[in-house]
Amino acid sequence: MIDTILYLLFSICYLTLLILSIKPIKKRYVSIYMVFLPLVMVGLIYDNTIISMGSFIGEGNVLLLLSMFRFWFHALFTPTLVLFAYGVAKHFNLQWANKLIFKIIFLISTLALISYEIIETINKNPEILREYGIVRYTLVGASGPPLMVITVAFILLIVGVSLYRKTRWTIMMIGVVLMIVGSAIPINLPSTAITNFFELIFICSLFLTQRYVTFSIRDKE
Repeated sequence: MIDTILYLLFSICYLTLLILSIKPIKKRYVSIYMVFLPLVMVGLIYDNTIISMGSFIGEGNVLLLLSMFRFWFHALFTPTLVLFAYGVAKHFNLQWANKLIFKIIFLISTLALISYEIIETINKNPEILREYGIVRYTLVGASGPPLMVITVAFILLIVGVSLYRKTRWTIMMIGVVLMIVGSAIPINLPSTAITNFFELIFICSLFLTQRYVTFSIRDKE
């Protein structure tokens, strides 16, 4: 029951961040690259909501269908954080970000990661998982480490470190590091929501970075 409440709270937090993050975009305070962060938030709102409802819906075709949307949102939306990172780097005129080759690399990397995730999602099989009162489907199959997540985190870390070196903004870098550490180190707690908690901290750090971009634009006006 506690995990159910936690996942629901995560959804509420993401919904709040989503509303706040789209306001600068609607008012054209930031570049189009910033739209990819709200896109990822939409997927996370759906993901956490469906997980919180799993025990009420129960195992079966309905939960399986709803879960498949979770998997596809993850595959299609999460890699676009690479473009969000490029937008941040471009805005602050990081030296390497002003070169056309890096724009092409970021774009190709995003498309490659989406393609990879599509193949992974198709080739894996959904399996029911019951832990600590949570009932949800997960994808299983022959696979190595989560290549897409690792690659996205690595790119965001590079941009976060570069941003810190130029502007002394630490939030993005710290958020990525905390997510990596929280996902890599096993934490012995009776909950399935620990990884999602670190994921929320990570998204909050990107949201604050988006706000940093917004305020820096306003200061120039």
